[in-house]
Amino acid sequence: MTSISIYQRESTQALNFREKIVEGLKVWMVIKPLQFLFRRSMENHTIELQNSQKGTVGYDIYQLLKKHDLKVIPKFENHDLKHLILGYGMSSIDEIRMQMYLLGNGNYSIFCLLFAASGILFPKAWSSFYQDYRKGKSAPSILDLSIHDCKVKKTKELKNTYNKVYLK
Repeated sequence: MTSISIYQRESTQALNFREKIVEGLKVWMVIKPLQFLFRRSMENHTIELQNSQKGTVGYDIYQLLKKHDLKVIPKFENHDLKHLILGYGMSSIDEIRMQMYLLGNGNYSIFCLLFAASGILFPKAWSSFYQDYRKGKSAPSILDLSIHDCKVKKTKELKNTYNKVYLK
């Protein structure tokens, strides 16, 4: 028996359009401005992460960004850390899912609220978003984790601490 993803049931064209809206928000309101502001220090951060020991957060963030053909953005690595530790992908829907988790975990930043609100565009995923919100609400706070404090820690240990199902 094959399971069908909620995303496979929707029109591909409609889903792609909505994903492009969310992706555009992410790129033009967050990534591009940060790349412009921190363009000089991006290369140093990349080299530092690349030279980290295998199995550590620093090295694994470098590998994650490389896999998705993304660059390190200083001041944004903490966001990438959350992708790595929580296991959410880099797609638009995964970004919304992670923001819902973070909203449940107590992050009320404008960035988090904007992306969580963009979930309205994906009604078939609402139950998934709600589950992520509940998971974040019942999990230990991940909001204060920083790449500078965690880059030499073992990724597996942090995943075991923060990426569990805490739903009751």
